[in-house]
Amino acid sequence: MSIRLTTLLLLSAGPLLAQKTYTTLQVPGRAQLCQIDTGRAADGRTTNGRATNGRAVLPSGRYVTPAGQVIRITSDPFGLAVSPDGSRAISLHENAVTVLNLTSGQAIRVPDYARTLRSPVEKGSFIGTAIAPDNQTAYLSNGDRGRVIVFDMATRQVRDSIDLNGNGFTDSFTTDLVLLPAMNELLALDRANLRMVRIDLKTKQVKASVRVGRQPFGLAISPDGKLAFVANVGLYEYPLVPGVTPTNKDTMMLQFPAYGAHSKESREGVTINGRKIPGLGDPLDEQAMSVWTVDLGTNKVVAKHKTGVQIGEMIEEAEVVGGSSPNSVAVGSRYAYVSNATNDNISIIDYKPGGNSAHRQVGTIQLRVDPLLDKHRGMMPFGLTLSRDEKTLYVALLAFNAVAVVDVPTRRVKGLIPTGWGPTRVLLSPDGNTLYVTSARGYGAGPNGGQGFVKPPQGTYIGDVQLGTFQIVPVPTAAQLAAYTKQSLANTYQRVAVVDNGRNPLPPLPGVRQSPIKHIVYITKENRTYDEILGQLPTGKGDSTLARFGNGVTIKARLSIDRAPGGRTDTQVGDSVQIDKADITPNHARIARQFSFSDNFYCDSDASIHGHHWMMGTIPNEWVEAQSAASARFDPFSKAPGRRFPKTIGAIDPEDYNEIGGLWEALERSKVSFFNFGQANEYAGAFEESHNTQFGTAQPVAFPMPDAAFRHTSRNFAGYNTSIPDQFRMDQFEEEFSKMWLNGKGKMPQLLTVQLPNDHGARPRPEAGYPYLHSYMADNDLALGRMLHFLSRTPYWKNMLVIVTEDDPQGGVDHIDAHRSILMMAGPYVKRGHVSSTHGNFGSILKVIYNLLNVPYVNQYDLTASLLSDFFTDKPDFTPYSAVLPDKRVFDPQQAMKPYNKTFNWRAVRQENEMDDPAEQRLEHYQQQNESGN
Repeated sequence: MSIRLTTLLLLSAGPLLAQKTYTTLQVPGRAQLCQIDTGRAADGRTTNGRATNGRAVLPSGRYVTPAGQVIRITSDPFGLAVSPDGSRAISLHENAVTVLNLTSGQAIRVPDYARTLRSPVEKGSFIGTAIAPDNQTAYLSNGDRGRVIVFDMATRQVRDSIDLNGNGFTDSFTTDLVLLPAMNELLALDRANLRMVRIDLKTKQVKASVRVGRQPFGLAISPDGKLAFVANVGLYEYPLVPGVTPTNKDTMMLQFPAYGAHSKESREGVTINGRKIPGLGDPLDEQAMSVWTVDLGTNKVVAKHKTGVQIGEMIEEAEVVGGSSPNSVAVGSRYAYVSNATNDNISIIDYKPGGNSAHRQVGTIQLRVDPLLDKHRGMMPFGLTLSRDEKTLYVALLAFNAVAVVDVPTRRVKGLIPTGWGPTRVLLSPDGNTLYVTSARGYGAGPNGGQGFVKPPQGTYIGDVQLGTFQIVPVPTAAQLAAYTKQSLANTYQRVAVVDNGRNPLPPLPGVRQSPIKHIVYITKENRTYDEILGQLPTGKGDSTLARFGNGVTIKARLSIDRAPGGRTDTQVGDSVQIDKADITPNHARIARQFSFSDNFYCDSDASIHGHHWMMGTIPNEWVEAQSAASARFDPFSKAPGRRFPKTIGAIDPEDYNEIGGLWEALERSKVSFFNFGQANEYAGAFEESHNTQFGTAQPVAFPMPDAAFRHTSRNFAGYNTSIPDQFRMDQFEEEFSKMWLNGKGKMPQLLTVQLPNDHGARPRPEAGYPYLHSYMADNDLALGRMLHFLSRTPYWKNMLVIVTEDDPQGGVDHIDAHRSILMMAGPYVKRGHVSSTHGNFGSILKVIYNLLNVPYVNQYDLTASLLSDFFTDKPDFTPYSAVLPDKRVFDPQQAMKPYNKTFNWRAVRQENEMDDPAEQRLEHYQQQNESGN
């Protein structure tokens, strides 16, 4: 992981210090801004005025250089099929398909952006795609609607649809599909009813159903058509909370999760306030994260395999907490190969009858590509395909931006083929000479606003402006593969020598020395880009025209008035209003100027479902990624058990856990103290009302928290819920902090994770103190200012670091990249008035935390992230931060706190005496003068 190279002595102005040089691994783009460079500019020389090198810089700081011919298509192509004659391919996206002519390279999106073509999969799609022997008819999963769509690729029209419901089954959800041409059948998975169905294509009727494991996801058949293999990615079957009905949910839902995952309580159940909450059972149950084999002659399950590394096992002194997530299967004449996303490996199943090894797992292919990386996970194998001679396996590495080429006889990775960002599927042409690869995010997003930006036809929302890629790659020779492999690794990391004299508070690696920073407060917010908050700052690379949440801005809006009884929505449009010179985020600007901020920081996430994973050190797996790109109705009262499925937004579900977990698990292993305020609170079906002030939400289904977080989370801090003011959260935080670590005997933990989510925004609610969208941002700004004001006046401040960021950037626009967002750091050992241009991402933040607290890295993103050393100084400044009020015309904190019978006392917030202190007033005066440039 790291290598100590040399030890020298350095004479300085101070005492004799030991100087050492360490080799770190860091992303290659650590000194660059995000940019899209396809290398295919119209003039052959430049793209957007920059030299073309065919290399895009991603939010992670990694590069992508997709091999072969690259066609940009709609984002998130999680389904892919190639016609038997090799002339066409079709990729499936959220509510859209792309039809590709493999001879001409033409790609047609259905629907087109002009909407002259109607989508064949409106209101739901999910991964399943197949093409009939006529090379023209495609079968498409209609996902949430529980149907299979019959689609004509030539005419781009829907011919028919097949409903999976009936015969006692309701609320079906279609996932993967496979054709059985010899029997004129289609096999389909129904994840809602946990079954595989057989469809007669002549009658368009379901002829049989076979119960399989939990959340069936991937489907494949043996070459002779006799066996089907189902990969189940579900871990638990989640129960409805006893007593909850559609009419009493506001009083009977759980106000806090019942238990931590994989605990005794989660296995057996627990009693809460006299109610017995059912347990989830054994995470090693045969239905959980398994591969089932179905005999198509008898419709019987003939084998059940628990592939990959199992929960509870130990790997290098770390307990496995994440299931293997077997998601895809490729089947040869004797062996089936299963991609275990969480474990970065492939299981081999011998399924041939006869002999001692029939229907047994007979080996594992470890996806090892580099000794410096292999100790850590971070590849996420997803789609895979087998060569015709069954000697080569191609594996799409979702988190590594490459296809692994595996030599089956030796069970070794021969090399890597570079792809776009997030490869999902890989298939071979019928003749076996060409690879087809889809990637979810292609070259990245690029800018989505600002001067000179031209709105593309797909729109400017981050999920629209960002396109996927379809690659056509000739199967490489050994020499080509060697070059591709070298490029793939160079895209991922570089060895960087860091000379360390022991002075920088941020050590270059965990475990090399102690830092004067002993306490970290990690504050995460919601959905904002850099430009819309900090774009006015003259020292950063901003576009002030996009700073709608800046200071001195004009708000133009039509005032919405809620007139319905009981505060329910019956919105009428009132008079147009305009507010000039409004200060929306004075504290953000002041914190950025007084301490340090980055103008080159990016969220790895497009939306919250990714962001809350990344922030807490968990790489989103194929289950998270595919679900984020699909509509899915959650219904806790459905007869279909899979409708009580986990689809997190602000939490991390057991299906999502990485092999050894993320941030919280890493801290616990290293015996580093931590406490959580509000993270991991928003589960599927969460009920969010203004009175849910204990945890921010209530739950109708018994979803567990990560166990480490469950045992170290506040029961009296409201997480995500924009109906609750951030001022209320700040009061909760201050009260609990004071009780536990100021007035009590306890010592502040080494890490606090805190959520302040109201910058997310919601509809205007004038009666609640939020007359404009900007009001939510102002609420958030004041709470952030208050939190830093409070923390900087505690005895812990002298050894504290405060990190402030966003979970995702989807709510705004940015002239550099749609993923560019906020990163600010504050504390005595943070440089004053500094702008960092080091390329940063969530991995960089986690690297700061791990290095400071001497916690080993968890995954390849932590390991290879850029090192943000330039934020820090060895000359501490203990001056506290003083909060300021935003524009009262935009946000009145007293009005927001009125429903809670709380008084907003600004003097108490500022911790002032009845008589103003002249020294503090003088300091405040000069701080304001310096910030204004006077």
